[in-house]
Amino acid sequence: MSSDGDALRAGVLLNPDDDTVRLIYADWLEENGEPERGGFVRAQVWAALGEPHSPPVRQHLDTARKLFEGRGANWAARVRRFVFQWQFARGFVEHVAVDVTGFPRHASDLFALEPIRALKARRNARSDPPAELDAFFAVPQLERVRRLDLADLNLGPHEFDQLLACPHLARVTDLSLRGNRVLPDWLVTLLAGASFPALEGLDLADLAHLGPRLAAALPRARHRALKRANFDRVVFGSDDLTRVLNSLKEVEELRLAWIPGTGRPGPLTHLHLGWALPWRKLRLLDISGQGVGSNGVVELTTELNRAKEPVPLRWLSLAHNRVGADGVTALVKSDPAKLNLYHLDVRGNGLTLAQRAALQARFPDAVIEA
Repeated sequence: MSSDGDALRAGVLLNPDDDTVRLIYADWLEENGEPERGGFVRAQVWAALGEPHSPPVRQHLDTARKLFEGRGANWAARVRRFVFQWQFARGFVEHVAVDVTGFPRHASDLFALEPIRALKARRNARSDPPAELDAFFAVPQLERVRRLDLADLNLGPHEFDQLLACPHLARVTDLSLRGNRVLPDWLVTLLAGASFPALEGLDLADLAHLGPRLAAALPRARHRALKRANFDRVVFGSDDLTRVLNSLKEVEELRLAWIPGTGRPGPLTHLHLGWALPWRKLRLLDISGQGVGSNGVVELTTELNRAKEPVPLRWLSLAHNRVGADGVTALVKSDPAKLNLYHLDVRGNGLTLAQRAALQARFPDAVIEA
């Protein structure tokens, strides 16, 4: 690569939030014999700049996927020896999965090669004792990470304390702790304390026992403004869930999936969906498996039809919710000026072909999963 190309790539590494630099680099690639790579960078950047899930974004992502096929491994060759998994975003490798023992040795090289923004930590489950995380949390390059995924890492009590004390995580916006044995009191410390000052997204999926502590802690964490919350399969009483939802005024993505097929309805079935959910900024809502039925869908659409302004909701999962004819009718007759979906998941509800066709006609820009 020429010095011009090297300089532009260095600009991306130095200013990873600046999409203009990435688009200039895409132009340079196309003008210097790498049209596929340049087109890929441009398509992913345009997708990131567009409205999530919209038809133009889906088209850009499809373009990027086609350009990536057969070429992506070569484009990621610089970093593949350092990581378990890798994923492109905005034209560069931004998401990687790393071994906690090898990461401290390779972090400097890894971050010098690609604008890494999301990190998933893994450790060998067969190690006895498990690999310590002292060196991992001491890596200064963690300051560049925005999304930290510690799912299923089997964190111990002292490692949770190390996580809170780590001086390099002040810019992390999204934290996943799913699958770990999170102590309820520690969660209160996380939410109420000063650690992770930039936190906007929290993934506590499958931590069933945390419902009461979330209900107690979130209303008091007024310095937090969560925009992304994944509380799939967390067990809530109706009062606790109400307190949690009332605390999520700024939430844009909310995941409250329940366990279908158990015969036990989810906690949302005890609430009025139209009144309980925080609609003001909500773009993505997953309530699959809750079992809210057609009545819940009627409550939802009635409230949205009453809204003074169009609601921002674009992605909705009602999978496995016992939605019948009345629920489909409520969706079909919802006000197009208030509700415009780009993705609707109604799998597991036994809808007829005619009902699916009616939903597609009502939401022509949506991907309908049925």
